[in-house]
Amino acid sequence: MSIKAVIFDLGQVIFKFDLSKFINAFVKKTSETPIEYVNKLILEHSQDTFLYETGKISSLEFYNLLKEKTHYQGSFNEFSVIWNNIFKLKYETLEVIAALRQAKYHLAVLSNTNELHMEYLKAGYPEVFALFDKFFLSYEMNERKPDDKIFQKIIEYYACEPSSLFFTDDLDENVRAAKRNGITAYQFTTALNLKGNLKSEGIAI
Repeated sequence: MSIKAVIFDLGQVIFKFDLSKFINAFVKKTSETPIEYVNKLILEHSQDTFLYETGKISSLEFYNLLKEKTHYQGSFNEFSVIWNNIFKLKYETLEVIAALRQAKYHLAVLSNTNELHMEYLKAGYPEVFALFDKFFLSYEMNERKPDDKIFQKIIEYYACEPSSLFFTDDLDENVRAAKRNGITAYQFTTALNLKGNLKSEGIAI
Protein backbone atom coordinates (compact mmCIF):
# COMPACT_ATOMS: atom_id res chain seq x y z
CA MET A 1 0.00 0.00 0.00
CA SER A 2 1.34 3.43 -0.90
CA ILE A 3 2.11 5.93 1.84
CA LYS A 4 -0.50 8.65 2.26
CA ALA A 5 1.21 10.82 4.87
CA VAL A 6 4.63 11.06 6.50
CA ILE A 7 4.55 11.95 10.20
CA PHE A 8 7.58 13.22 12.12
CA ASP A 9 8.38 13.43 15.79
CA LEU A 10 9.73 16.87 16.67
CA GLY A 11 12.41 16.56 19.36
CA GLN A 12 15.69 14.86 18.36
CA VAL A 13 14.26 14.31 14.87
CA ILE A 14 13.62 17.80 13.46
CA PHE A 15 15.18 19.73 16.35
CA LYS A 16 17.97 18.69 18.68
CA PHE A 17 17.29 19.66 22.26
CA ASP A 18 19.29 19.57 25.46
CA LEU A 19 17.24 19.82 28.66
CA SER A 20 20.40 19.87 30.76
CA LYS A 21 21.00 23.35 29.37
CA PHE A 22 17.69 24.46 30.88
CA ILE A 23 18.36 22.68 34.18
CA ASN A 24 21.79 24.24 34.61
CA ALA A 25 20.36 27.72 34.03
CA PHE A 26 17.31 27.02 36.22
CA VAL A 27 19.21 25.89 39.33
CA LYS A 28 21.26 29.09 39.32
CA LYS A 29 18.09 30.89 40.42
CA THR A 30 16.94 28.47 43.10
CA SER A 31 17.64 28.47 46.82
CA GLU A 32 20.26 25.74 46.77
CA THR A 33 17.83 23.19 45.31
CA PRO A 34 19.83 20.06 44.37
CA ILE A 35 20.25 19.66 40.62
CA GLU A 36 19.32 15.99 41.07
CA TYR A 37 15.87 17.04 42.28
CA VAL A 38 15.32 19.33 39.28
CA ASN A 39 16.52 16.52 37.02
CA LYS A 40 13.88 14.27 38.52
CA LEU A 41 11.16 16.87 37.97
CA ILE A 42 12.10 17.51 34.33
CA LEU A 43 14.05 14.62 32.85
CA GLU A 44 12.04 11.84 34.42
CA HIS A 45 8.72 13.33 33.31
CA SER A 46 7.18 14.04 36.67
CA GLN A 47 3.44 14.34 37.10
CA ASP A 48 3.77 18.11 36.64
CA THR A 49 5.46 17.68 33.26
CA PHE A 50 2.87 15.08 32.25
CA LEU A 51 0.03 17.46 33.11
CA TYR A 52 1.68 20.27 31.18
CA GLU A 53 2.37 18.17 28.08
CA THR A 54 -1.22 16.91 28.02
CA GLY A 55 -2.71 20.37 28.35
CA LYS A 56 -4.15 19.77 31.81
CA ILE A 57 -2.33 22.81 33.23
CA SER A 58 -1.27 26.10 31.66
CA SER A 59 2.26 27.39 31.14
CA LEU A 60 1.86 29.73 34.10
CA GLU A 61 0.56 26.92 36.32
CA PHE A 62 3.52 24.74 35.32
CA TYR A 63 5.92 27.57 36.15
CA ASN A 64 4.23 28.13 39.52
CA LEU A 65 4.44 24.43 40.40
CA LEU A 66 8.16 24.33 39.64
CA LYS A 67 8.67 27.60 41.48
CA GLU A 68 6.93 26.27 44.57
CA LYS A 69 8.82 22.97 44.60
CA THR A 70 12.29 24.39 43.89
CA HIS A 71 12.08 27.96 45.30
CA TYR A 72 12.96 29.30 41.85
CA GLN A 73 13.52 33.06 42.05
CA GLY A 74 13.24 34.02 38.39
CA SER A 75 10.20 35.61 36.77
CA PHE A 76 7.88 33.77 34.42
CA ASN A 77 9.50 35.56 31.47
CA GLU A 78 12.99 34.55 32.65
CA PHE A 79 11.77 30.98 33.05
CA SER A 80 10.29 31.01 29.53
CA VAL A 81 13.59 32.16 28.00
CA ILE A 82 15.67 29.38 29.55
CA TRP A 83 12.92 26.79 29.06
CA ASN A 84 12.98 27.50 25.32
CA ASN A 85 16.71 28.05 24.86
CA ILE A 86 17.46 24.37 24.30
CA PHE A 87 16.79 23.79 20.58
CA LYS A 88 18.87 23.56 17.42
CA LEU A 89 17.49 22.76 13.99
CA LYS A 90 18.65 19.51 12.37
CA TYR A 91 19.24 20.78 8.85
CA GLU A 92 19.80 17.30 7.42
CA THR A 93 16.26 16.31 8.49
CA LEU A 94 14.89 19.56 7.10
CA GLU A 95 16.32 18.62 3.69
CA VAL A 96 14.35 15.35 3.77
CA ILE A 97 11.16 17.16 4.78
CA ALA A 98 11.58 19.73 2.01
CA ALA A 99 12.09 16.96 -0.55
CA LEU A 100 8.93 15.21 0.64
CA ARG A 101 7.02 18.46 0.35
CA GLN A 102 8.38 18.93 -3.18
CA ALA A 103 7.13 15.43 -3.97
CA LYS A 104 3.63 16.45 -2.78
CA TYR A 105 3.38 14.15 0.26
CA HIS A 106 1.11 15.08 3.15
CA LEU A 107 3.36 15.95 6.08
CA ALA A 108 2.55 16.08 9.79
CA VAL A 109 4.20 16.43 13.19
CA LEU A 110 3.34 14.20 16.15
CA SER A 111 5.01 15.45 19.31
CA ASN A 112 4.85 15.23 23.07
CA THR A 113 5.35 18.92 23.66
CA ASN A 114 3.99 21.99 25.39
CA GLU A 115 2.64 25.43 24.64
CA LEU A 116 5.81 27.43 25.40
CA HIS A 117 8.04 25.25 23.25
CA MET A 118 5.67 25.28 20.29
CA GLU A 119 5.12 29.04 20.42
CA TYR A 120 8.88 29.56 20.49
CA LEU A 121 9.65 27.13 17.67
CA LYS A 122 6.86 28.33 15.38
CA ALA A 123 7.94 31.94 15.85
CA GLY A 124 11.63 31.16 15.37
CA TYR A 125 11.38 28.72 12.47
CA PRO A 126 8.34 29.66 10.36
CA GLU A 127 9.97 28.23 7.22
CA VAL A 128 10.10 24.79 8.86
CA PHE A 129 6.52 24.74 10.08
CA ALA A 130 5.20 26.03 6.74
CA LEU A 131 6.21 22.67 5.23
CA PHE A 132 3.66 20.75 7.31
CA ASP A 133 -0.07 20.26 6.74
CA LYS A 134 -1.01 19.11 10.23
CA PHE A 135 0.27 19.17 13.82
CA PHE A 136 -0.70 16.49 16.32
CA LEU A 137 0.47 18.00 19.61
CA SER A 138 0.07 16.30 22.99
CA TYR A 139 -0.96 19.44 24.85
CA GLU A 140 -3.73 20.13 22.32
CA MET A 141 -4.90 16.51 22.04
CA ASN A 142 -4.74 15.81 25.81
CA GLU A 143 -2.86 12.59 25.04
CA ARG A 144 0.83 11.61 24.95
CA LYS A 145 2.85 9.01 23.09
CA PRO A 146 3.11 6.07 23.56
CA ASP A 147 -0.58 5.89 24.54
CA ASP A 148 -2.65 4.12 21.89
CA LYS A 149 -5.29 6.85 22.01
CA ILE A 150 -3.11 9.47 20.33
CA PHE A 151 -2.32 7.10 17.44
CA GLN A 152 -5.97 6.16 17.06
CA LYS A 153 -6.90 9.84 16.78
CA ILE A 154 -4.37 10.24 13.97
CA ILE A 155 -5.74 7.21 12.12
CA GLU A 156 -9.27 8.63 12.50
CA TYR A 157 -8.12 11.99 11.17
CA TYR A 158 -6.68 10.53 7.98
CA ALA A 159 -9.51 7.97 7.61
CA CYS A 160 -7.22 5.49 5.93
CA GLU A 161 -5.52 2.16 6.48
CA PRO A 162 -3.00 2.70 9.31
CA SER A 163 -0.25 1.07 7.24
CA SER A 164 -0.49 3.94 4.72
CA LEU A 165 0.82 6.32 7.42
CA PHE A 166 4.61 6.53 7.83
CA PHE A 167 5.87 7.61 11.25
CA THR A 168 9.40 8.20 12.56
CA ASP A 169 10.42 8.87 16.15
CA ASP A 170 13.73 8.68 18.02
CA LEU A 171 12.22 6.68 20.90
CA ASP A 172 11.71 2.97 20.43
CA GLU A 173 8.69 2.84 22.75
CA ASN A 174 6.85 5.32 20.52
CA VAL A 175 7.76 3.42 17.36
CA ARG A 176 6.53 0.18 18.91
CA ALA A 177 3.27 1.86 19.93
CA ALA A 178 2.72 3.15 16.39
CA LYS A 179 3.36 -0.33 14.97
CA ARG A 180 0.98 -1.81 17.54
CA ASN A 181 -1.71 0.39 16.02
CA GLY A 182 -0.88 -0.73 12.48
CA ILE A 183 1.13 2.34 11.43
CA THR A 184 4.28 1.93 9.33
CA ALA A 185 6.95 3.16 11.75
CA TYR A 186 10.72 3.41 11.99
CA GLN A 187 13.04 4.55 14.75
CA PHE A 188 14.91 7.69 13.75
CA THR A 189 18.70 7.64 14.01
CA THR A 190 19.97 9.82 11.16
CA ALA A 191 18.48 11.61 8.17
CA LEU A 192 20.38 9.23 5.89
CA ASN A 193 18.81 6.20 7.55
CA LEU A 194 15.42 7.89 7.34
CA LYS A 195 15.84 8.24 3.58
CA GLY A 196 16.58 4.53 3.43
CA ASN A 197 13.46 3.74 5.48
CA LEU A 198 11.34 5.90 3.19
CA LYS A 199 12.82 4.22 0.12
CA SER A 200 11.95 0.80 1.52
CA GLU A 201 8.33 1.98 1.62
CA GLY A 202 8.40 3.20 -1.97
CA ILE A 203 9.33 6.82 -1.33
CA ALA A 204 12.47 7.79 -3.19
CA ILE A 205 13.60 11.39 -2.67
